[in-house]
Amino acid sequence: MNCAHICLLAVALTFPLSAVSADLDALTSECDGCHGPQGASTDSDVPVIGGQASNYIAGSLALYQDWGRPCIKSAYRHGDTSRPVTTMCKISADISFKDMEALGNYYAEQEFVAAKQDFDQAKASTGAILHEKHCFSCHPESGNVAGRGPILAGQWASVLKTQINQALTGEHLVPPLMERKFIEFSAEEIDALLNFYASQQ
Repeated sequence: MNCAHICLLAVALTFPLSAVSADLDALTSECDGCHGPQGASTDSDVPVIGGQASNYIAGSLALYQDWGRPCIKSAYRHGDTSRPVTTMCKISADISFKDMEALGNYYAEQEFVAAKQDFDQAKASTGAILHEKHCFSCHPESGNVAGRGPILAGQWASVLKTQINQALTGEHLVPPLMERKFIEFSAEEIDALLNFYASQQ
């Protein structure tokens, strides 16, 4: 557990939600500018965040602030799209830990809207078997529930593929067990898992 996560946990135990100082509407408006209203992304390179666990959202923001995840440039997709491109590192840089917690709580209360995307049914069937064998303990109910890890079922497959590739290069920090699984999986097995998650719409 890195410093950012330790600090986040300390804040979560110390400050009630009413202690959030920033305007939550302004914060969520900034997030929705890329992730879509209530975090229901309609863009295949932007993850669905609505409905994810609060600690996952807050922890992800802490990781970006700590440069534990790569900061890819992205244009705004909603609201004022004339705003200059930005990165998650820029957005998270000035967010306090208690505001991260507030954002996590807000998005956790939203509905997870599965992405509408193409998939290969044969590969998805293989992926279902792989998921039950290797992934269910952290991603229960076929990846439909936020457990020890985020919801995977219905997430954009291209987003998951990018995150896996970044984990393999060490750019995206993930738990050691998950990193070992990624290394052990063949390209065909990863593709099957991605099709399985994409198939759940």
